[in-house]
Amino acid sequence: MEKVVIIGSAGAGKSTLARKLGSKLNIKVVHLDRVFWQRGWKRKTRDTRIDILQELVREKQWIIEGNYFSSSELLLDAADTLLHLDAADTIIFLDIPPLLCLQRVIKRHFNYHGLSRRDIPEGCTDKLTLRRMWKVLTFPLDGRRTIKQKLRNYMSKRIIWLRSDKKVEEFLAQQEQDANDKRQPFFGRTRFQCLCKRLFQCW
Repeated sequence: MEKVVIIGSAGAGKSTLARKLGSKLNIKVVHLDRVFWQRGWKRKTRDTRIDILQELVREKQWIIEGNYFSSSELLLDAADTLLHLDAADTIIFLDIPPLLCLQRVIKRHFNYHGLSRRDIPEGCTDKLTLRRMWKVLTFPLDGRRTIKQKLRNYMSKRIIWLRSDKKVEEFLAQQEQDANDKRQPFFGRTRFQCLCKRLFQCW
């Protein structure tokens, strides 16, 4: 797992999962909202966004979080190819209940009211509108359907579908365990090599 895309509704926990996973795997995290917008929520052009993404996905390892699926955003061709999904080896879909997502969106808005966040552009603050809240509530009817349609084009990828906070925590725990398992043989060899070196010096 070296090139990961995390998708899901607003409030699903994409940014949080990306940061935690990035910390455990020691992989760079990219928040698309942060790199696709400018101060004052001024939208960068489609060509600029594609250029940014092309540069990002050339890197050996990354975790990219954010939903950008429409033809006016990052669609590369008539076959519905999306650059970041096409380059990923793993796609994580956070399919969290909409009421929980809405609760988080509202809580986040008041916690960061008038403040910037690391997952949004510098000089921008969180927005909470009726349209945004409605979009979160209706995500299972619209957003989920769009994601499921897009994922059909990427069945060769590793697709991880997480439907609750418990599943997210279990997933993170497993990644930490896997990472520790990979480190153990290396450290074991290092200790053995140091011991041999000391014994040799004694002779």
